[in-house]
Amino acid sequence: MKHKLLTLFLFSIFSLVIQEVSGQDAGARTGATQSFCGTTGAFTVTPEVGCAPMTVNVKNLVPKPESLTYAFRFDRSQNSPPNISETTQDSTFTYLEPGTYTILQYGSVKDVAGFSLCKDVTVKETRGPQAELVTCPNGKVRVTLGDDPITKAYDVVTINWGDGRTQNVNLKTNSTAFFEHTYASGNSVPAITLKGSYTNSVCTTESNSTTLAADAPQSLAGIRIRSVEMPASNGDAKLIYDGMEGIETKVYIARGNEEFIYTNQSGQTGGAQSATVPQLDPKVVYRFQLWSTDICGNVIKSPIVSSIAIKQGSLSLDEIISLEWESEPNTNGLVEYQLKRNGAVIFNTSDKLSYEDTDVKCGNTYQYEIVAIVENDVRSYSAPISLEPKTSSPGDIASALVTVKDDNTIATRVELSGEGLTSTYNLIVERALLGSSNFELVSPAGNQSLQWDDTNVSASQNSYCYRFQYENACKMKSPSFSTPVCSILLTTNTPDIVWTPDPPFTGTIETYSLQQVDQGGNVIDAMPKGLSTSHTLDLASQSEFGYRIEAKSGNFTSLSNLLNFRSEAILLVPDAFTPNGDAYNERFEVKGYFIKDFKMSVFSRWGEVIYHTDDIAEGWDGNVKTGKAPGGYYLYKIEATNATGQTMVKNGSFLLIR
Repeated sequence: MKHKLLTLFLFSIFSLVIQEVSGQDAGARTGATQSFCGTTGAFTVTPEVGCAPMTVNVKNLVPKPESLTYAFRFDRSQNSPPNISETTQDSTFTYLEPGTYTILQYGSVKDVAGFSLCKDVTVKETRGPQAELVTCPNGKVRVTLGDDPITKAYDVVTINWGDGRTQNVNLKTNSTAFFEHTYASGNSVPAITLKGSYTNSVCTTESNSTTLAADAPQSLAGIRIRSVEMPASNGDAKLIYDGMEGIETKVYIARGNEEFIYTNQSGQTGGAQSATVPQLDPKVVYRFQLWSTDICGNVIKSPIVSSIAIKQGSLSLDEIISLEWESEPNTNGLVEYQLKRNGAVIFNTSDKLSYEDTDVKCGNTYQYEIVAIVENDVRSYSAPISLEPKTSSPGDIASALVTVKDDNTIATRVELSGEGLTSTYNLIVERALLGSSNFELVSPAGNQSLQWDDTNVSASQNSYCYRFQYENACKMKSPSFSTPVCSILLTTNTPDIVWTPDPPFTGTIETYSLQQVDQGGNVIDAMPKGLSTSHTLDLASQSEFGYRIEAKSGNFTSLSNLLNFRSEAILLVPDAFTPNGDAYNERFEVKGYFIKDFKMSVFSRWGEVIYHTDDIAEGWDGNVKTGKAPGGYYLYKIEATNATGQTMVKNGSFLLIR
């Protein structure tokens, strides 16, 4: 029941306070947060300023108050009554920790109104200041004051070095993070104490001292280079590194594998730091290292980080940008290289030092940069370089081949060399009849085939001439068309083969060569024919084979169609002969091709053998043992074997005319 009455009382007081504040200056405070602290209460606080722990006494000055209540840790900005658990009717309270606190008094006067009032008290810090102590074997010590609420609460911290000397540090004006002192060499370090104080001399006797315990010199392993960035031209290279507060860190540099020298760049601030090394050549590889000295004089060297240089590579092809890069070894291992083009990574590698960029076009400029990623997330950036694809003019085509494949197809092939060659191109092919200068375009638009078949020909009836011109992706053409190369038509009139008498080149023919080709199309023999345009075959000594003619003029070649011969025996037997002395058709002679063994017998009409021979070159002269055989019909039987051992038998009759 008492709690309910107290709650109703608090809200009534709060309502009165709000009305009072609103009535004072409603216009000036429109929209402002209303505080529960009023001005109608009255009390004293003893003491208002003191040292922790500090006990305060409050004395009420309001006559005949009812429900007099205090809140010793009230929030001035609060616009509502405090929680009942935070209130008391006691007039004393002890603050254990330093700080500034607000005491709220509120209550009511019978038949008058409620009242409230706030007052502040200040409790000073009395605990000893915090600090780190590092000692060195040479008698040097360093004290680093703590960045903590206890230490910062004081106006002054006095360092007692223990050898009769002291040092006062004004924390309100001091900007130094640490303080050093040196003892006589060989002497042990005495106890070092810290004591805080205030400028108004309060809490002088209550303040406690701190005796420092020595620590080993701090590790400088955290001081390291994070990135190296080379300038685009002779200028300042930029290093980002992790420093350490109070530790002087110097930047050293070495050109290639030479000795390290000091760059006159240094710092002694903690956290991420930057340094610039002026007038470096972006094409040269440098090594960077940080040298730091701890408070005991030990020089600690960071891992080495090398710069990286990128340049145009030695490969010289049009519409291909060749790139190479180099670097010196780093202390930590390499993770990978990243090649960037126009800011985007286009290639990753852990071991290669070159790259050919084929995804480039004529007329564009590309910016390249190589990034070396080293273990522990260390990065080295090269200076960027800007390159354009080569756009030199291509030369004339100086090597070509024309081959008759069949009656309706002539194959062409060219070989490219020299400058002006790009990843995409147009090979222009023109054709004319042999002996004509009216060349016409026969290749399709954008022809990118170096081996192109012309299927719109009659190779068995005509010879055709071809010439070629190269156009690269930059729309630059060869200065002129190539030397024309014409087809060669090879025909047979067994046992002779002949070929086109007109030369296949405008230039001088070096030689014709008759190639013998097996069933697989492989050349098994080649016979130089000089400038001859015919050849007589030795059919009797061959099996299956083919022939074609090759003509050369420098790097230009023309191949004829292929004539295939089979090894089946061929016998040509006359049906009559006239041995009458006119020197024409005087003997019964058999012509044979692809023949290895031969036997022939001639019979009279009664079946009597009147002539026999094993030599196909011999023939019957029409005579028998008794003289001239009479005119009329006679019979023959021929047995022949070809080069592969197959035998054929042929029987027939012929007429002897007298």
